[in-house]
Amino acid sequence: MNNINLVKQFTDKFFVKNQDSAHDFDHVLRVYNIAIKLAKNQKVDLEVIKIAVLLHDIGMGKEIKNSSCDHAIQSAKLAKPFLIKLGLKTNRIQHILDCIREHRYRNNEQPKTLESKIVHDADKLDGIGAVGIARDFIWVGKYNAHIYKKANIEKYIKENMGGKTNGKIIDKSKHSPQIEWEIKTKYIIDRLYIPQAKLLARKRLKYCKEYYLKLEREVKGLE
Repeated sequence: MNNINLVKQFTDKFFVKNQDSAHDFDHVLRVYNIAIKLAKNQKVDLEVIKIAVLLHDIGMGKEIKNSSCDHAIQSAKLAKPFLIKLGLKTNRIQHILDCIREHRYRNNEQPKTLESKIVHDADKLDGIGAVGIARDFIWVGKYNAHIYKKANIEKYIKENMGGKTNGKIIDKSKHSPQIEWEIKTKYIIDRLYIPQAKLLARKRLKYCKEYYLKLEREVKGLE
């Protein structure tokens, strides 16, 4: 059995009891496919990208149980002994772990290599467009948040996100996809690194913008 299949088997076990279907193994596979698309015609170590993507969210279960945990850091910690057992060279293991740690939006880790940038951008693309909207509403149901709610963004960031646009949401029940759009989603293209990712993001963000405008009109009884 090749390394990729072994990694898939290892990864799948972490999502069996994970109740967050916005961050399940289906999400991992979507990001995997996007990453391969972004890596096409690029001079990269494709195996590093594939393995990093497959392992990037295995620590999510720990973050769900303890919101003070950073799932990117936890994922890297959980991945390391497995990668050593897999028999990969030390420098490639470190490269994979760096890609895992650097994929997250809400931390201070910045992607440093092309492989890491591809993993990062692929993960962000799965958070926008039709799939991104679907994931947002899964999140709403999980945390009893709002289907639609607008807010004074500056005040909201100060009171419910620790004063930082990339801060953790303190009271998730006060959040909504509309607020997420205003704070994060519509600016996500500015945080992408790969030109092809930016191209895909523009198409997905156009759809999001149209959707949230229509949602607002329906909520207000205008349509």
